[in-house]
Amino acid sequence: MGHFGTDGIRKKADAFTEEYLYQIADGIASLGGQKILIGLDPRESGPRIARHLTERLLFDGVDVIDVGMVPTPCLSYLTKAYGADYGVMLSASHNPPEYNGVKLFSSDGSKASEGEERTVEAVIDGQKSYTPTKRGTYLSEPEGYRKYLSFLLNKVAPDLSGLTVALDCANGATSIIAPEVFLRAGAKVIAYNTETDGKNINCGCGAMVPEFIAKKSTDPSVDIAFCFDGDGDRVMTAKGGKVYDGDKMMYLCAKDMKSRGALAGDVVVGTVMSNMGTEVAMKKAGITLIRADVGDKYVSREMKKGGYNVGGEQSGHMIFADYAPTGDGILSGLLVAALAKRVDIAEYDDIVDYPAINDCIMCTEEQKARFFAREKEIREYVSRLTDCRTVVRPSGTEPKVRILAEAPTEQVAIKRAREIKKFIEEMIL
Repeated sequence: MGHFGTDGIRKKADAFTEEYLYQIADGIASLGGQKILIGLDPRESGPRIARHLTERLLFDGVDVIDVGMVPTPCLSYLTKAYGADYGVMLSASHNPPEYNGVKLFSSDGSKASEGEERTVEAVIDGQKSYTPTKRGTYLSEPEGYRKYLSFLLNKVAPDLSGLTVALDCANGATSIIAPEVFLRAGAKVIAYNTETDGKNINCGCGAMVPEFIAKKSTDPSVDIAFCFDGDGDRVMTAKGGKVYDGDKMMYLCAKDMKSRGALAGDVVVGTVMSNMGTEVAMKKAGITLIRADVGDKYVSREMKKGGYNVGGEQSGHMIFADYAPTGDGILSGLLVAALAKRVDIAEYDDIVDYPAINDCIMCTEEQKARFFAREKEIREYVSRLTDCRTVVRPSGTEPKVRILAEAPTEQVAIKRAREIKKFIEEMIL
């Protein structure tokens, strides 16, 4: 059974029973690491999940460093900074409060490899066992996040003096760190949705609802605005009421980097979801767009393979490899804010999006299995639709099949999206 999806193990929080968490901990311990870092976002289920994982990891002979509530990119950074063998982030990212998840990071702060994920899964499923030889030690480092804060300010060294920045922290893990980082970078900060009781993380706010911060960005006193998701690895930009998604933010930064000779290979790694308009604009700017599968771990792997330093997803995951090996919303926001201080990003962004229709089919795990069983037929059908660009994929984080139809006209995109949806529904429902 596959437990890891596009971004870790993700389920309704109640599915993370004590027994299941012990199996996950045994799987992680079987990887052979002696020191593991654990962090979490503010979801109500987080402390319970962290407690059971920690108990079992200590029983398994692993030393645990608990860094408390931190954004996912902070956990990634601290995993390397503390010399840990692995990092474990407890978060369901952009999902609502009733979900939670387990994200696994390697010692360099990048997402764990597929081989490491399969090893953990083998233990969970009882195909492989783990026998502890000693008991581990526990260390609490609640102020560890300040190492990450210092890294951002010293490595990126943004000068945001004179800017007024609005932040939507999604009632999530960036609620404390993000306002402080932008404030210490010199900006005047207006922060929204900074509650950390875990009850309303991502509810009506954050990167999944950019309309909230877009409205705030129409205030003449606000120079630029950002909205993060619950664990801070995604970000969207807003200025003057207009939303700049991950594609546009990558393009703005890559275009600037190319002008300074800082864009490796003059290449950006996007995904199959990146709009054709982005690809056309990049080509016009002398930049090649390479498409990876959906998921920032796939983007990161493609970047490493080619030695590229900019990549990301339309959804707001962006990786700037000169600074960090994984998606980082705060880092990306700092870079875009610094750029916005130098140029008018409304004019700098000359992307003309192709009309795109996004739809989905809610389905059970059994129905998802039917999709995979008939995937060849579905792919053959979709490949015959030559008047549009299409993407059909089961979500790796939610119980749905996602559908994208992108065409020169909205009418064609709408028509094809409906046809694809009907065809798949007849196959799996």
